Amino acid sequence: MMTDERFDVVVIGGGPGGTRTASGVSRLGLSTLILEKRERIGYPVRCAEAIGPAEGIARYIDVKEPFVTSVVNGLTIVSPDGKRYQKEMKGIGYIVDRELLDLHIAEAACSNGAVLRTGHQATGLIREDGKVVGVNVLELSTRRKYRVQSKITVGSDGVESLSPRWAGLKGPTRVDEIFSCAQYLVECVDLPDKYVEFHLSSTFAPGGYGWVFPKGNGSANIGVGINPELASGLTARDYLEKFMDRVCPEGDRKRFVCGGTLLSDSLPSLAVDGFIAVGEAANQNNPFTGGGILNAIMAGDMAATTICRCFEKGDFSSSGLSTYTKEWKRNEGRMNKRFYLAGKVFYSLDDRTMDKVLSALNTREGLITRKGLGSAKLIGVLLRSSPSLLGKTLMKALSARKRSRKTFSGLNT
Repeated sequence: MMTDERFDVVVIGGGPGGTRTASGVSRLGLSTLILEKRERIGYPVRCAEAIGPAEGIARYIDVKEPFVTSVVNGLTIVSPDGKRYQKEMKGIGYIVDRELLDLHIAEAACSNGAVLRTGHQATGLIREDGKVVGVNVLELSTRRKYRVQSKITVGSDGVESLSPRWAGLKGPTRVDEIFSCAQYLVECVDLPDKYVEFHLSSTFAPGGYGWVFPKGNGSANIGVGINPELASGLTARDYLEKFMDRVCPEGDRKRFVCGGTLLSDSLPSLAVDGFIAVGEAANQNNPFTGGGILNAIMAGDMAATTICRCFEKGDFSSSGLSTYTKEWKRNEGRMNKRFYLAGKVFYSLDDRTMDKVLSALNTREGLITRKGLGSAKLIGVLLRSSPSLLGKTLMKALSARKRSRKTFSGLNT
C-alpha cells in the first residue's frame, strides 16, 4: 500500500456538490483532493438537465457560460385525462449541458488549487478513536491502493452513495425511496422549444411522471421516472417506450441514459466527527421533482463555509460541523420536508383523483412563481382535495420507514 498522503479536505465525488465544496475551501487556502471514480467529469450524463428557478441560479452560476443550451419560458402539465395546464414565465429556468456544467465547476475548483483525480474510487473511511480521519482509495486503472488522511472528508458520491452509510448518517436506500428513470435524447422533434412539459399518468409513469425538456436546436430530453413498486414487472425503459409513442413517435432517438433519483426524507444530521455529506448523497435533492443540481451547489457553498470556520477554530467534531446541518435545515431543508410529504401523497393518487387535484392546482394563485414551486401551497391544495388520503399516506410513509427491510439493489431500467 502506498505511503499515506495528507490533505486538509478530501472530497468523494466530482459532481456539482462535491466540486463546489472543493472550490470554496480551496479558494481560502485549504489543501483539497477530489476523488472521482469515473474517468471523465460529468460523463456519462445521467440527468434530465433542467435547472431552476433562474432567480436562485443567478446567485451561484453565470448563465452566460456555454453550458446553458436553452432558456425555459414556461411549463406545461398534462393530466392523465389529457388536459393541458400551461403557465408562461419568461426566463424561469434553463436546460443545460450537464457534462459542460460539471466540468465548469470542477475547473473552478482546480483553478483555486484543488487536486482532481478521476478514475480513483474511495473504498472506505479511515477512523481513529471513532473519528473520520481520511479515506482508503483504489486507483481503478492500476488497482493500486492507497490512503489519504484529512481533517475533513466530504461525502458527495451521488444517488448511489456509500460514504454517508460508512459514516453512519444513513442506511441502505429502500425501494420506496427511489424513482427509477430512463431517458432518450431525441433530435428533430416537433415540440414547443421554450416550455418544459410534465406528463402524469399511471399508463406510462406509475408513481412518477414523464418529461419533455427542450434543449434547443430541435432536440429534447424525453424521459420517465417511475416507482419500481408500482411497475408491474416492467422496467423504466419499457414505460419510456410507451411515453415516446405518446409524445414523440417520429423522433430520432439518440443517447439513452438510465439511472435513479431519490424521493427520500431529509437526514436528521449531515455530519459526524470529521465527515459531512453533500448533495444527493445527503438526500438534498428536491423529493417532489427529483431535481438536485441547484440544491447540491447551494449545499456545497454552505458546507465550504462551515469547513473553513472549523479550520479557523481547529474544531472538526460533529458539534463544530453541525452549523452546516442547521443552515441547511433553515433554508432548503425546511422546504424539502414539505416536498417529501407532498410527493408521498401526490404520486400515490390514482389517475381519476389526480385529474381533480391538477384542476384544483391550476386555480391556486401563487403556487408556481419565479421563485419556484410553493411547497406549503401545494400541501394546502392536497389537504383540501383529499384530506383523508393525506393522513393515510403520511401514516403509511412513517410505517414503511419502520418496517421495510427491502432495500434498493439496482436500477429498474
